[in-house]
Amino acid sequence: MPQTVSDPLSRALDEATAGRPSALHTLLARGSRLPGTRANDSLADAFAQACRARGAQADAVILALAALNEDQAPGATALEFLPVCGLLALGARAATDELVRERFVSELHAHADDLRFRVRDAVVDALARIGARAGDWLVAEVAPWMDGYFHAAAVVRALARETWLSTLHDAAPVMARLDQAFEQARDAPRAAARYPGRKALVEAIALGLGPLGIRFGAPTFDMLSRWARASDPELREMVATALDDKRLENRFGPEIAGVRAALDASRPPVRNPDHDFGPSRDRSGARRRGRRAT
Repeated sequence: MPQTVSDPLSRALDEATAGRPSALHTLLARGSRLPGTRANDSLADAFAQACRARGAQADAVILALAALNEDQAPGATALEFLPVCGLLALGARAATDELVRERFVSELHAHADDLRFRVRDAVVDALARIGARAGDWLVAEVAPWMDGYFHAAAVVRALARETWLSTLHDAAPVMARLDQAFEQARDAPRAAARYPGRKALVEAIALGLGPLGIRFGAPTFDMLSRWARASDPELREMVATALDDKRLENRFGPEIAGVRAALDASRPPVRNPDHDFGPSRDRSGARRRGRRAT
């Protein structure tokens, strides 16, 4: 019979736990499908589950993989797959073993702002896996994450995943994390306005508002009513765009109307038309020079 992928993977993982990781590194890199548009998610998940089954015996291996930095596992190469696998395995272990959960969540925090986007995505996936088992506990545990752009973005993205979202019962701490995410985006200095981390956070909030609104209803719209009064036009636009989600409109019409009323009430006043004389006079001389040229 032909060997399945789990057989060589299992053997390579056994060698790695015995202190000989080269075969595992080679197997994961060759099977990664990188560089390419999509990594081999099935192989990464198989590795994570194999580590979960081995328990603490595999922890040194997965921590070593997760720790591979940009120089050791450059982005957009097959080697980038190695830290991705390590982080997903951390999530699988922390999801099922409460003894390592707090420590491994802290380890994930250290990688949330990695320069490699696949590594950052793996942190989100790992958080969602842990949240599927730890539920409300993890919402409180990630409060310190909210003081960084990429870290806060990872939390919001993971919270919006159905695997974690469906396990949550208490809306208050979830709204607190979302409030902190808005605050982080609002308080960014002007120099950080175009920083990739802030952009990632704004995108995460925009994508997360729909799922969070569906799950928690009124508390979400109460929070959005507060942020509808923000002076930052980008945040106001984000709130307004979230209200266009048809899934929300069909279920929370009155609540959405309340947020829209808050947006309208706090809209900056239009310039006085009596004082609006059109474009300012061109004093640069360009117009006069143009006439002479003709």
